[in-house]
Amino acid sequence: MASELQTKREVMVARALSLVGCGYVYGATGWICTPGRLAQQARQYPLYAPLMARYGPRWMGKRCFDCAQFTREVASAAGFSLPSGTSSQWRAAGAWKEKGRIAGLPDEPGIFLFTMTGSTMTHAGFSIGGGEEIDARGHAYGVVRRRIADTSFTHWARLAIDDGAAADAPNPPIKLPTRRTLRRGLSGEDVRALQLRLAGLGYEIGSSGADGVFGRATRSAVIRFQRDQALAADGVVGATTWAALALTR
Repeated sequence: MASELQTKREVMVARALSLVGCGYVYGATGWICTPGRLAQQARQYPLYAPLMARYGPRWMGKRCFDCAQFTREVASAAGFSLPSGTSSQWRAAGAWKEKGRIAGLPDEPGIFLFTMTGSTMTHAGFSIGGGEEIDARGHAYGVVRRRIADTSFTHWARLAIDDGAAADAPNPPIKLPTRRTLRRGLSGEDVRALQLRLAGLGYEIGSSGADGVFGRATRSAVIRFQRDQALAADGVVGATTWAALALTR
């Protein structure tokens, strides 16, 4: 049990370190691997059945995770509940205090890592500081500790908690953006603020500039931003897109 002097960051790092050596099975949520359980997973996820058949025996008797369930387990040590699935975690409105691309990753423990493939997040891990991370790497590897420079992570995100607070301190309630949902055809100062934010992030908003009118060029800029952030690229600025705009560096 964590002592009162431990911080949320420290207990997350401790939880991640304690899981090194655990197994990897796609869809596993931390259960102990048994022949019956492995067969059940193979039936549920037939695409991964050959990998389970090949590597599953080495994980017998061990706790098993997939990458998103591993990061979910780590966040739970700080009293925070992440959704299942790497893209769902990345897109979770209100879950993150700060996000960025891997080139700007702060070298400190307690930060979650993501790999974007195409327009979705396909892998996740957790930084323990000193240029190292821990992740549930795959069926052949299990949960491993690696140098971040040796991984394929493309993005990072910091939980919307005070990670320096005591481990048992309550987390603040999730705050979602209260701005209206914006889509093509609308106009106003909030549309202008959107356009200025997009332009500031390097997205082309059209020859009219920040005119406060949500036209074709603004919608195209929104879609490009959403794709870059592994969000649903529908051109509509709702709570999740507003949150991503606020957090992206």
